Amino acid sequence: MAQQQLLARLTCPNCRTSFAIPVEQVLDVEMDPSAKARLLAGQVNLAVCPTCGFASILEIPFIYHDPRKELALVYMPMAAGRTDMERQQAIGALSRAVMSTLPQDQRKSYLLSPQVFLSYESLVNRVLEADGVTQEMIQAQRDRADLLKRLLEASTPEERMALIQENEAMLDESFFRILSLNLEQADALGRGEAFGRLMEVRALLLEQTAVGRKLAARSRALQALQADPTREKLLDLLVETEDPATRAVLVTFGQPLVDYLFFQKLTRRIESETDEEKRKRLEALREEVMGIREQIRAQAREEVQAKLRLLRDLLTSEQPELLARRRLVEMDDLFLNVLASEMESAQQAGDQETLSRLQEVWRLVMQILQEQVPPELLLMTQLMEAPDEETMRQVLEANSQMLTEGFLELLERMEQDFRARGEEEVAQKAARALELARAMVPARPEEKRPPQRPSGLVMVRG
Repeated sequence: MAQQQLLARLTCPNCRTSFAIPVEQVLDVEMDPSAKARLLAGQVNLAVCPTCGFASILEIPFIYHDPRKELALVYMPMAAGRTDMERQQAIGALSRAVMSTLPQDQRKSYLLSPQVFLSYESLVNRVLEADGVTQEMIQAQRDRADLLKRLLEASTPEERMALIQENEAMLDESFFRILSLNLEQADALGRGEAFGRLMEVRALLLEQTAVGRKLAARSRALQALQADPTREKLLDLLVETEDPATRAVLVTFGQPLVDYLFFQKLTRRIESETDEEKRKRLEALREEVMGIREQIRAQAREEVQAKLRLLRDLLTSEQPELLARRRLVEMDDLFLNVLASEMESAQQAGDQETLSRLQEVWRLVMQILQEQVPPELLLMTQLMEAPDEETMRQVLEANSQMLTEGFLELLERMEQDFRARGEEEVAQKAARALELARAMVPARPEEKRPPQRPSGLVMVRG
């Protein structure tokens, strides 16, 4: 069941620009596993002004639901209701919104009495607590975030260096993860000035701290392997690298190279080494690489088993469509490969009943996945698959309501991308589709186009 999406129309308190953003009211981590990461990153109902970049979290109630941990947590800021009655009604509505998506046997009592939090921070702390994160660990992350803020606010390089020297113990890999997350957010939100300051701090830390130098060396090693992806290069890098974590990353990245021939080369190097200490180090490296490879294989086997369990659940569920929608994020390429393999096995075994049920799951999954694809992308795919110009014209006429200036820009960008990649034949097809689409746009007056309708309630604030 699709969740209703709300649209909030806002006025920036800083520059008075009016803009709209989608609003989330139900965050279900089983239906959308990315919801937890967005919550922890402070990105739920985060309003960022497209003009001046002013950002703030909207004081709008939402419910966070994790069925595996039986967590039902409601964010209910004081500004969300004028009276206790209004607030209780809002909490009840959020609980019912979650329960309406669940099968009857999964509607448990904890959903009837969700925990209520008046601040965003306290809700986040509860989610972390459920993951086994202690208050001390939370405070340590908060201290790192505060240090990053002070580094960004430092007015001179000397001030930044003093902060680095005073807090070097705090500048660990966890700090760099916070820094990377902030860089990603600044880049995604188009905040160029903030991104520039973050890059300055990152460059300084990579040069001036032990952890930074280690991470920079790891990055250089990966770039070297990417530039020369051979067994010899991987072996040289593993021998040169002192950091075990970097060696593990190299083996993981170069997994296709870690085969019988790779171990032959490593064994020959061991046998030709005359220095006893170096020989023992190479022997230990061989054992280490074998262990890492086995861990990767075990993880891959577990991932396949998880996809098989999901497939079994879909085959035995009384509501396979609801289950498929709730676990859509798990239906990736690996799941489709596992499903295809099971279909092939059933066909080879002559088990028509199982094959028929697997084909039903395949059709259901394909239908749901197709729903997630933007209609513009589907239309472009149809155009590229059209065998001739007449079919292309028919496809465009059948989808004339989508022929907007925005769609024409997408087609033009696609043509340019194909030309840049040297795929001239496909680029010419895209150019012809663009030409046909352009000829149809003027025949559709602007006033006759269907209006863009937001789904759900429109809330006005400002």
